[in-house]
Amino acid sequence: MRLSRFLATHFYHSEELCHALAIDEDTLLHWQDSGLFPKPSYCIKNQLSCSSLSGLYECEEYDDYYPRGCVNWGQGLAKQKITSSSQAFSFFAQHYMAALNKLAQQGFEFNEELFGSEIEEHLQQVWQQFLCSKYGVLTQNGLIDEIAAVDIGRLVVDDITELRTKASLNQDERTRLHPAMKLLNRALSHGAEHEKQHTLRARYIDALVLKYDLSVK
Repeated sequence: MRLSRFLATHFYHSEELCHALAIDEDTLLHWQDSGLFPKPSYCIKNQLSCSSLSGLYECEEYDDYYPRGCVNWGQGLAKQKITSSSQAFSFFAQHYMAALNKLAQQGFEFNEELFGSEIEEHLQQVWQQFLCSKYGVLTQNGLIDEIAAVDIGRLVVDDITELRTKASLNQDERTRLHPAMKLLNRALSHGAEHEKQHTLRARYIDALVLKYDLSVK
């Protein structure tokens, strides 16, 4: 799939995002400068050459692209009347913890050290990665539920496979691994064509399916 088609299919450019949120681009920039809203996941520079009856015209155009889940985040900011980065972080942490609790209810077990005594440190790290739009590239839609799913899925996979180094898995390990693989399969982006071999999907799904002869259906 061409990059332009991939972005148009899975992302909103700035104008589309602002239209969906009923804000102008100055407001979007203010949100970003204030630490409330993610930066774009992809910044595109196009060098155009146009030939017409008037002759040849050349120019450069720039477009920023955001994961579609940013609409949910922006609507939440507006609804909660959030104006400071600390308020935004608290709002993010609340939703992230709710997503973790939901995963726990589904039977996923977490690393107690990371998601117990060190949860605040982890939340701050994930929040900064959210703001720089890392998860807009890694996940399918940049949703907080997907971010939590990726974090937990990776923890479970790394624990069972010993950081993906075990030569083989027994039946019990394969049974425990399958739900985590399905979780990652639903949350991880497939990536643009030029990124596919470097994505988390390539490392945590494609490579492991081949290595351990798995299925994620």
